[in-house]
Formats: sequence, C-alpha cells, structure tokens
Amino acid sequence: MSKKTKKEVVVVKELSQGELQKLAHSGTKEAIEKIEKYIKIEKDYDKRAYAEMALEECEMFFYQPKNEKEDEEFTLSELIRRKERYIDDQTMKMCDIKERIEKLMLEKKVHEKVLAKHKNKKEEWKYNWMQDFVSMEENELHKIEEDLGYDEAWVAEAKKMITTARYKNMPARQLGHFNFNFGEDYFDDEKDDCDCENNCDCEDVFKGMV
Repeated sequence: MSKKTKKEVVVVKELSQGELQKLAHSGTKEAIEKIEKYIKIEKDYDKRAYAEMALEECEMFFYQPKNEKEDEEFTLSELIRRKERYIDDQTMKMCDIKERIEKLMLEKKVHEKVLAKHKNKKEEWKYNWMQDFVSMEENELHKIEEDLGYDEAWVAEAKKMITTARYKNMPARQLGHFNFNFGEDYFDDEKDDCDCENNCDCEDVFKGMV
C-alpha cells in the first residue's frame, strides 16, 4: 500500500498597515522575509503596493551602516555599483563601434567595385571611402578595451574588500535611497532608475510611512 506524501501548507497571515510599519521600522532580516512572503500572496493591488513600500523601508534600515567600517564598505558598494554601470555602458559602446566597423568594411567592398567599374572616376571618387574611417573606430575600440581591463580589475579588488555579510549580496537598488554626496548631481542619476511615469509620487508615499 503506497503512502501519500503530505504537503506542508504554509499559511501567511495578512498584515495590517500598522503591522507593516512596525516590521519596516524594525529593519531586521526576519522582518524582510516576513514582508516578502506576504507580498507574494497578497492579491489586492493597494495592499501589495503598501507592503512593497514597507519592504523598501525595512531594507533601508537593515542595510544602514552601523559603524565606521560598515560606512566605508557601504560607500565602496556604491562606488562598485557606479563602476559596473560604467562598464556596462562602455561594453555597449564597444558593440556599437564593432557594428560601425562591420558597416564600413561592407561599404569598402562596394566602393572597390564602384571604382573598378568606373575607372574614369577612380581619382575623383577614391576618397569617398578611406581606411582612416576604420582606423579611427579601431583606435577608439582599443582605448575602451584598455580602460575596461583596468576597470574590471578595480571592481574585482574592490569586491574583496567588502567583508560585511549583508553588503556582499545587497540589492543595488538599496544604494539609491542614500545620497553619498560625491559632489555630483546624484538626484538626476537616481531619477533615471525610477520605473514610474512622469511626476511620480514615490518619494512622497515613502515619506508618509515614516
């Protein structure tokens, strides 16, 4: 007689706004996990949205540096995030350059055929395509590759310096809640990361929970 395997049913209690606020302000790993479980089962859009805001606030308290060492590593995490974004941008730029080179080489094939067929125009038309076009792109590509070699090595070493456990796999979005005051217009940088429509009120809603 075969035995049926009983599946354990996990019941997640609905959380009120007051309970969500209390969990958010506790800023613990356990509170984060509890809110995450609730978000997964909540069907009501408004309740889920409020829970997601509570989760962000809870995570903010959880990742807040608690001493000088953590403050340094937290700042280093932001520097790593920015460097990685720069690497991604430069990698995309390299792809664009390679595509332009491919286009130029294809144009060269056509150019050679044109000159071969119109020998009387060879001198007049020969500068419509020049190797300098390709050389300029290749020089830029080489420079980016050299720079990225250093940047990738920098990121690798910087990550080794992160010893605080909760910072090792910290979501990059958490860093967006803090102004690191690097003497840059950081607000504009973070607006680029906002998924909302124009004139969003995310910041106002978030302040309302505190």
